[in-house]
Amino acid sequence: MRPRSLQQRIAIYLTFFSLLVAFPLILVGAFMNERAEQEFWKQMLSAELNAVDLNHPQNVASHHGALNSYVWRSGETTQVPPQIAALGVGVHDGVHYAGRQWAVLVREHAGVRAAASIDITELESEEATLSAWAIALTVLAIGLLLAALHWLAKRAVDPVTELSAQLQTRAPTTTTAVITRFKEREITAVVDSLNGFIARLHEHVQRERQFVETMSHELRTPLAVILGAVEVLELPGIHEVRRKAALARVRQTARGLFELAQVLLFLSDRKDASVAQTPVALNEVLKRSLELFEQEFAAKGMHVELATQESVVVDAEPSLCATVINNLIRNCCDHGSGAVEISLSAHSLTISNRIDSAAEPEDLAWRGNIGLGLDLIGRICAQLGWRLQILSEGDVFRVEVVIGPSAGHESN
Repeated sequence: MRPRSLQQRIAIYLTFFSLLVAFPLILVGAFMNERAEQEFWKQMLSAELNAVDLNHPQNVASHHGALNSYVWRSGETTQVPPQIAALGVGVHDGVHYAGRQWAVLVREHAGVRAAASIDITELESEEATLSAWAIALTVLAIGLLLAALHWLAKRAVDPVTELSAQLQTRAPTTTTAVITRFKEREITAVVDSLNGFIARLHEHVQRERQFVETMSHELRTPLAVILGAVEVLELPGIHEVRRKAALARVRQTARGLFELAQVLLFLSDRKDASVAQTPVALNEVLKRSLELFEQEFAAKGMHVELATQESVVVDAEPSLCATVINNLIRNCCDHGSGAVEISLSAHSLTISNRIDSAAEPEDLAWRGNIGLGLDLIGRICAQLGWRLQILSEGDVFRVEVVIGPSAGHESN
């Protein structure tokens, strides 16, 4: 079944409200008209009965055209129409006798009753005609009211209708703001919220696009290393030293790809969820990472100047901490030269080194000083509640991971 539109809902509510107000007014009007009519007949017929002396009654029946009067004692109703004799004291209209319609006023005093009647047949006929016209005009007014309410409901939902039409014709890649000619507070609030959502969605798409581009680069580089090592292994008569070196390169690159896959799986599963945290000794993680890349640093003639507190313990996820530090150290070895300055405190980890002049500018601009790429390491730091900062002065590259005062503490 087709859902009901907002315009129909508003029109129905307005119609219900209008009828709720109109019906009591019609009922009150009909009641007041009946009371006024009875009061009119009472005043007119009272003038006729005021001339009758009920203290010295005589059985009388007088007729003056459309106006008649009767006086009789109880039980003596020979000259009184039975329809009038049966009436109680008070004003009665719509009494039928002699083929006509009458209004009657009846009084009683000490067993003597008096009645005055007036022929209202023509008046009732005119009243019926007027009532029919009134009903017809009421039906017409209700029809016009429904049409007016339908138009008002349409005008009320025009902002929503135009906004819906604008969104339906909007291209998926459009990033311009949604505009509206309506200035009502609720409409502008909806448009502002919608524009904010579009902006956030565009930023999300841009981040995901950058993420895909980053991953394309991250996967091409290790795959190229593996393919190069395979080509070396396929050479005829390869020396044992070169074979072992190629195998070691494949092993290390495969380990890096495995680590990358774990990071990607973690980030895709966790989204913005918090991670389970346990105490992690960052100085021990840093020490193991430096031992892992000790030979690579020595092969490039690089040396590490380490400044760290005796023990730095943070509440974090151990494997993520190792991933961040290992990739920072790895890229120092890949892109750096000379001395590598590393300082670790309870609030930050800072790594600074001189960029190797033989490195490709595009590669440095893309990857910075981080093996997994700025985007991935930044996301990992965000999951840990840390903040990644990249600083560069000339050919000196400096990366700082701000741990934050709530994440770390010192122990001696």
